[in-house]
Parts: sequence; C-alpha cells; structure tokens
Amino acid sequence: MGEKLYVLSGSADEVGEKLQESYDRVLDSTRKWAEILSFDPDPQTGMTPKDVVWRKNKSKLYRYCSNGIKHRTPILILYALINKAYILDLTPGMSLVEHLVNEGFDVYMLEWGDFEWEDRHLTFADFVFDYIAHAVRKVCQFSNCDELSIIGYCMGGTMAAMYTSLFKLPKVRNMVFLASPLNFENAGISSKWINSGAFDADKIADTFKLVPSSFVDYGVKMLNPVNNFWGTYTRLWKVIDEGLSIKSWKVLNKWVNDNVNFPGGAYRQWIRDMYQENLLIKGGIFLRSQQVDLNNIDAALLVLAGEKDHIVLPEQARAAMDYMGSGDKTYYEFPIGHGGLVFGGIARNKVFPIISQWLSERS
Repeated sequence: MGEKLYVLSGSADEVGEKLQESYDRVLDSTRKWAEILSFDPDPQTGMTPKDVVWRKNKSKLYRYCSNGIKHRTPILILYALINKAYILDLTPGMSLVEHLVNEGFDVYMLEWGDFEWEDRHLTFADFVFDYIAHAVRKVCQFSNCDELSIIGYCMGGTMAAMYTSLFKLPKVRNMVFLASPLNFENAGISSKWINSGAFDADKIADTFKLVPSSFVDYGVKMLNPVNNFWGTYTRLWKVIDEGLSIKSWKVLNKWVNDNVNFPGGAYRQWIRDMYQENLLIKGGIFLRSQQVDLNNIDAALLVLAGEKDHIVLPEQARAAMDYMGSGDKTYYEFPIGHGGLVFGGIARNKVFPIISQWLSERS
C-alpha cells in the first residue's frame, strides 16, 4: 500500500493561507520547544511531607508524615544506588510513596545521597551491613514493632534480597520487588556488551575509583539510543504541538538525566559478580564472610516486572519465584518498560493499587 496523500483544496489564496498557518504553527511549536529545553527550570519532585529520623554519612532515613496509620507493619523503600530518592515520589498524583501514605501505611525510605570521592571504596557489604541493617532497626524502633515490609526498586530490590538472606531479625514479613534483577544469565543487550570479553569491570573501577554518573548514564541510554537521544525530544515537540501539558514529560526527563556517581567498590561487584559471573543465584556472593543464600528468604513475595523492560528483563526479576524459599509468592507482568512500574497510567491505576492491596492483606 502506498502512503496516504493529504491534498489541500480551495482557491490559491485559501491554500496559501492554510500553508502559512501550518508553517507558523511549526515555527511556534519549535520556538516553545527550544525555550523549554533551554530555560525551563526542573519541576519540583519528592514533595510528600517527611521527616529525617536517622542519618549516616550522606544517607538519610525518611519517615513520611501520615494523617492516620491503619497498618501496623511499616514499609522501608530501597532504590538503586545510581538514582535519587524522588524517583519513587515523583510528583503529587504520580508517586508510589504518596499512594502508600494515603492508604494508611507507615512509610520510610533510605536515601543514599550523592556519592563523592570519599565514598569510592563502598561495597555492597557496606551498604547491607552498615546502612540497610541499621535503617531496618531504626524503622522498627520508631514504629515500635519487630517486623517490617521492604519494597525494592531495581538494584534496590537486589540489595534488599542480600540483606534479607543474611538477617533474620528484625523479621522481614513482606517483600515487594519492582523490576529487581536477581538472575543475570540473560540480561539482554547488557549481557552482550558486558560479556563480550572486552568489558573489564576491574579496570574501569581501578581507573575511575568513583565511577562518574555520566559514564553510567550514557551506558544505560545506549541500550535504547534512538528512543533516549532522539525520541525523548520529538515526544516533547509533539506534546507542545498538540497543546497538551508538558508536566509529565518534564518530570520524567528530570528523572532520567539526574543520576549520581557509582562507588567503584560496588560497581566492580555489580558488573563482575552479577552480570559477568551471575553469582547471586549460584550462592557465590559473600558479604563479610557470610554467604548470601536466596533460599533463606521466607518473606511473602510480590514480584512485578515490565514486559517491555530492556534494562531488567522479566526473567531476571521472575527468578525470585524460583530461588527464594517463601511459600507465599505472587507475580505480575505489565506491558510497560522499566520506568512504567512507577510512572504513568499503568503505574498509577494498576501497579500502585496492586501493591497496596497485597500489602494490606499481609500487614
């Protein structure tokens, strides 16, 4: 079939006027597009009211303010080391944190902070034993309980699994994994690059010490370069041209361009031990001489993945169903990508309600 042709009808003056209107519209949309990219400030994010209840170095433990806690079991949220905390509290009406607070949960989040040169040697052992373990105890102390739920997004879920496999008390009652990789045997394009034989994680970590956020950012974006380097900006132009709100675009654009440095010690482990050697599900991860055994995890599990996720493939997240010892396991897969689990219509209308309903039945 040939392409559909659009023919302008009318007199020469009428056709000329329509062409001029179309040309002016293109120029106006392009001018607004350029102004937004050049001068518009970043939108406000992370706006759910909160208190800092504990600190360690650059990290902070937030407790979100609530008008009424209905569920006794508190929730601790963990996210990836390369991101910022607001990705799970993006903007009012599009925030997992806000949704859980409104549903009557006692919600905490451990913010990692911005890693600098003095943090270059931090490893997963440090994060699990010195940060997550202390945060868990503080959550139970402030909420006056002896068990909690943990929600982990992406790498945050991987670290949550490490912690829960090693620490029996306080008891982790429920675990929610959002696009959290556990099995790295097939990580899609990431595996093709990282396991090509030329990707030397040790050399990268030894050279940078503190792996720059830009290095990680470009690597992640090159997994889908046309969409990330071209499609993002054409979508903005289309939104402007159609007269739609640009708020959602600006919030998402801030997220994907606002990352932090990756401590070299943890980066080395993430690439070499996880992606290249797949040691987590093989029982080959040892933190301070203690073996991480996923079968030790007996918490109730809710695993959520994105069918179109090219960063964490569904099978990487689904591994929790096979390798963890829990007798209560639930799995959902949605027709979305990596960010779609926490941003967008499916996140707001399906993912968030599923999480809160599942947790309410077990809290």
